[in-house]
Amino acid sequence: MSGVKMHRRGTGTVAALGIALAASIFSARSASAALLTLDDVTLPGDPVTVVSGADDAPPVATNPPAAEGAANAIDNTVNKYLNFQDYGSGFIVTPSRGASIVRAIRLYTANDAPERDPSSFLLEGSTAGANGPFTVIYGSTVTLPGNRNTQAAGTAIDPNTQNFVDVGFANTTAYTAYRVTFPTLRDGVNANAMQIGEVELLGTVVPEPATLGLLSLGALGLLRRRR
Repeated sequence: MSGVKMHRRGTGTVAALGIALAASIFSARSASAALLTLDDVTLPGDPVTVVSGADDAPPVATNPPAAEGAANAIDNTVNKYLNFQDYGSGFIVTPSRGASIVRAIRLYTANDAPERDPSSFLLEGSTAGANGPFTVIYGSTVTLPGNRNTQAAGTAIDPNTQNFVDVGFANTTAYTAYRVTFPTLRDGVNANAMQIGEVELLGTVVPEPATLGLLSLGALGLLRRRR
């Protein structure tokens, strides 16, 4: 079942770049409730690096296309990211908000060509920045809705009206950079590229120590006033 606001969860095992990842069952109802309190830890303009995978077609001179680069994956609009070196392609992002604990991923469909949709993903995190090393956080098969997000270029992402899929998972480790790659596609035989409308990494930003100190001082002041 697919469509607007459907929270679906892939199950099974994905051989992702040589790493076998077991996927556990996560119900649609519990996913919806759990994700209500999570925030997208990335912002438009955060540093993004293209990850190109294996090219199963003749080389393309400009990859990604100038108007469909990896930055589109986190720009909060329907503008898509497309990569002709499709299997294993994706991106690395360093959130400007600092360290965060990601516990879910949200994938929006692009405007056309459902055969290009990822059918699996691999999420990794780094505490040493965009150059890694990276640690596997989670990976799974995934089925994006068949419906497309065909709104005009630049239209803001809206989970209330647009098509996406959520995948939630257990994670308690904070990272400062993330690598998202898509090892497989919905129809790799007919697809000439990987594409995704938007990727949201849902979790909580870890407060800086100075911020925690200010919060503690504020709490102490509040207690004193109440006394």
